Formats: sequence, C-alpha cells, structure tokens
Amino acid sequence: MQEFTETAVGVTDHRTMQKRLQYLDEQNRALVSIQDKLERLSDFRSDMILSHDIAEILQSGIAKFQELVKTETCSVFLVDENGFEFRHEISIPERFSALMEKELDAQIMSGTFGWIINSGTPACVPAEVFGRDDHRKLSVMIAPLSNKERTLGAVSIVFEQDEDFIRQQTLKLLYILSGFFSLSLENAYLFQDLKKSYFDTIRAVANSVEARDAYTRGHSNRVAEISKIIAAEMGWGRRDLEMIDWGGILHDLGKVGISDTILNKPGKLTDEEFAIMKSHPSIGAQIIGGIAFLEPLMPYIAQHHERYDGRGYPAGLKGEEIAIQGRLLAIADTYDAMTSDRPYRKGLAAQIAYDEILKCSGSQFDPVLVRAFEKAFKAGKIV
Repeated sequence: MQEFTETAVGVTDHRTMQKRLQYLDEQNRALVSIQDKLERLSDFRSDMILSHDIAEILQSGIAKFQELVKTETCSVFLVDENGFEFRHEISIPERFSALMEKELDAQIMSGTFGWIINSGTPACVPAEVFGRDDHRKLSVMIAPLSNKERTLGAVSIVFEQDEDFIRQQTLKLLYILSGFFSLSLENAYLFQDLKKSYFDTIRAVANSVEARDAYTRGHSNRVAEISKIIAAEMGWGRRDLEMIDWGGILHDLGKVGISDTILNKPGKLTDEEFAIMKSHPSIGAQIIGGIAFLEPLMPYIAQHHERYDGRGYPAGLKGEEIAIQGRLLAIADTYDAMTSDRPYRKGLAAQIAYDEILKCSGSQFDPVLVRAFEKAFKAGKIV
C-alpha cells in the first residue's frame, strides 16, 4: 500500500514537473518572440522618425504594429488645433473607424481615457463597445502620444489575446510604438511649422508682385483654385492637391524681378520688353532653386508658359517633356488671364474663354487635361 502511494505521488510530481517545464518552455518561446518583435519594431523606428508626412507616419506605424501583434483594429486620435478634443485620424482596418470613435467616447464617459492620458502611461481595459454584439470579451489598450510640453494624441488598439503575460508584452510593444509615434509626430509638426514659415515668407514676396499690379490682384489664388478643380477631375491625391495651392500661389514669383514699367505697361509690350517678361519663370525657378522641400513646386513656376506644341517659353519644351504640373497650370493661368480685366482690355466672358481653351487643345494645351477642364466647366465648377 505504501509502495503504491509513493508511486502515485511520484507520478503526480512528475506530471507537475512536466506542466511546469511546459509552462516555462511556453514563456521562453513567448519571450523570444517578444524580443524578435522588439528588434523588428526598433529597426523600423528610423524610417518612421525621419518622415515628415503625418499621414505616412500613422499609416506605416500602425501597419508595422499589426505585423507584430494580432489585433481587431488599431487607431490613432490626434488632438485638434485648440488642444481640447481628440480627432479620429486613422483606423486600420478602415471599416472600424466609426466603431472606434464610439469606443473612445465610451472610454471618455467612463473616465478611463482621461485617467490614462493624465497618467501618461499605456493601460489595458475591457472594451465597452467592441465585441458587445457577438458577446466577445475584447480588450482595449490606450497609449498617450505626448512630449514634455503637450499631449499630441493617443494610440488605441482592440485585441482578443487577454492572457496576462501576453497582455503585458503587448503593452510593452505599444509603449515603444507610442514613443516612436510621439517623436515622429513632434518632428513632423516642427517641420511643418518651419515649412509654413518659409512658405509665408515666399508668399509675402509673391503678394508683393500682385500688389504692384492692381489688375492681377487675386490672380495667383484663382489660378490655384482652377488648377485644383481640374486636378480633382483627373483623380489627383490629397498631397498633390496640396502642392497645387503653393504652386499656384507662387507661379508668378519671378515677376518680382521684372520692372514696374514693363509689368504695368498699359499698352502692348515691345519685342525687347516681352523678352524680359518671358524671363519671369526662370527667375522664379532661381529663387526657389536648391531648397529641397520646394522642389515639387518647380514645374509650376518654371513651366507654366510652356506650350504642348513646343512653341512656349522659357525652354521650348514639347508634349510630355513638360511636367504635368506645368501643363495643368498653363490652362488655369490662361483661363484666368482671359477672364480678368487688364489695363488695355476688359476680361472676356467665361464661355468665350472656355471655347478658346478647347480650340487650343493639342496645340497650346494638353488635350487630356483640356478634357478634364471641359468636364469641370460643364459641371459648373469653373466659372
């Protein structure tokens, strides 16, 4: 009897030892996996931190995190300009955007979100909205995005793995990711402030050109708006449309180097005067030359007087030798010039200017862009 009891105890101890060894083995494999994930996330940080595009930072950061952690969804909320409200910026998958906003509202109402933001430390809490319809117990992790001076936003993920060990490791990954996000966003904001200051300086110079000629006042803004309407018809993306704003506003920057006697001459220019006037795209290009983040604006400034048939200036480029930005602005610039009053003539009616643009399709203008212009005009978007 004693021998049987000792044998039973030995078997029990052996099974207990096996379970402990199995548990330790699982923990060890999980630690190795976490270490691998940390290294992969760390390798990613330089690309993320060096980017100046907020949308790109958020998109790539979330995508990378979801490579490492199995999640239902991952979202970023950024603080608005007034510093009071958290605005939904992105969710992956996108179909969960509305649900994620409801989840955030619920966490705010419960007081949990405010506590996490004020503590400055990521935390995991039960989901209030996610999983309710299909009776699943999901967790929400929230990590503040902040620097020493202010709160920038928050990262929020919803996931199903709620074992304590897994949860703690996921929190560590989220903590690292939120640190990358915070630093990257702060760098992007600083870069945007610097870029805006520079643009504002250049814009002040461009405005000084229009101030010298009352008849062209507002011309640059109108050219930018018309160009954006045509580009939208062509399906251009948000970033390209943003560049049009600056390209349109700065396209006549080079006129700062043209004398008032030529710029404001009420009559027809002489051949010599016109030759000087034709130099303004090159002067504008020289002004912004060598400034890296103004490089995308170069075609708007240097090529908006090139013609599709090669008879334009300053370089006599032809067809697709002209950047599409230059071909686009050529249409908007010409249309606004025709419909605006000048010292020597009244502006043409919109319909007459429209007919002239269509008439010059394939000669002065890119026919593909003219078709987009035609579509926008018929839709009443260009007046």
